Amino acid sequence: MHEDLLGYLLGALEPHEMQRVAELLRDDAEMRIELEKLERALRPLEDHYQPPLSPPPDLVSKTMSALPPLPIPANSESSDFPLPEDALAGFPVAAMNDGVETPARSGSGWADWMASALSAAVLLALILPSLAEGRFESRRAACQDQLRQFGTALTQFVNRDEQSRLPAVAKEGPEAFAGIYAVRLNEAGLLGDVSSGPTTRDSSSEHYMLSRWCPSLGRPTANAFSKSSIDHVATIDELHHADHDTLRELQQLAGGHYAYTLGVVDGNDFGSPKFESRSSFAVMSDSPGNQFIGSQGPTSSASHGRLGVNILYEDGRVQFVSLSSLGSIPDHPWFNYRGDVEAGVNIDDASLAPSWRPPFANVRQR
Repeated sequence: MHEDLLGYLLGALEPHEMQRVAELLRDDAEMRIELEKLERALRPLEDHYQPPLSPPPDLVSKTMSALPPLPIPANSESSDFPLPEDALAGFPVAAMNDGVETPARSGSGWADWMASALSAAVLLALILPSLAEGRFESRRAACQDQLRQFGTALTQFVNRDEQSRLPAVAKEGPEAFAGIYAVRLNEAGLLGDVSSGPTTRDSSSEHYMLSRWCPSLGRPTANAFSKSSIDHVATIDELHHADHDTLRELQQLAGGHYAYTLGVVDGNDFGSPKFESRSSFAVMSDSPGNQFIGSQGPTSSASHGRLGVNILYEDGRVQFVSLSSLGSIPDHPWFNYRGDVEAGVNIDDASLAPSWRPPFANVRQR
């Protein structure tokens, strides 16, 4: 059972196994205590997590400065005179390759300097692309890990819900925005201490919280928002009592850099998707850039160098999809079947949007 609890924390179990462990946790107090012990044991990994370091910006200049100096041209008038041909007569001359070392030259010639410069250029040409690729891959992998942790939290939320539905986006009002998923997970106690994944510290509640910021984009600066803290997740009560400007910032910040499902229309009813572990139904992803969702919102460009996005599907799978191939996906993650950035037109139509986005156009959000 210890292995099952560890897999439950890491989101490594199959959906039906996650549900089985969740049901056991509800009925067994000793298992809940054991789960808390595992969470405390994994917490040091969160405390010491460091993002991958970038190569220093002065790498090229330092390398070039380490090259030997340019040689000084020799004086055309030399004071050296050639020795007579018989000057060394009678002296033994060492044969080549007999182990006798020849004196090193005192200076470097043009050929030596050019060879060193060419070697450094070749070395940089080999190293810099590898460093850039390694940085890209590490940030993409870190983002995928965060989405998997969100998948674990969403699965736990569904297991507690009587109708097995994902966190709901309201049709209108202060809760009518995609980032409400983070508010609902946080109020259910599932946004903090979900697993050993990357976290941020919420100074207002003094506990560790699953990061909502994609590593490829970095955290927003502390002064980017004047009304709210970037690490604070609003409560339902704060949303309903906030003034217009504060509410707008809270709605932008809640979901961070990630897009979430806007909900689905089932006949004449609008609601949250029912969890069915579908392999093609997108639940979360990196937030799309302005070319897809308009000019509003905390992100200004697609993540991961505008090369692609990570998408979390309902079955817990996370896949990196290039932007060029998004149009070939049968169910585009950022548009419903009508091509609109609105809620899905039926129960199998996934439609994701950034934190501030309402489920329908021209919806009142306060």
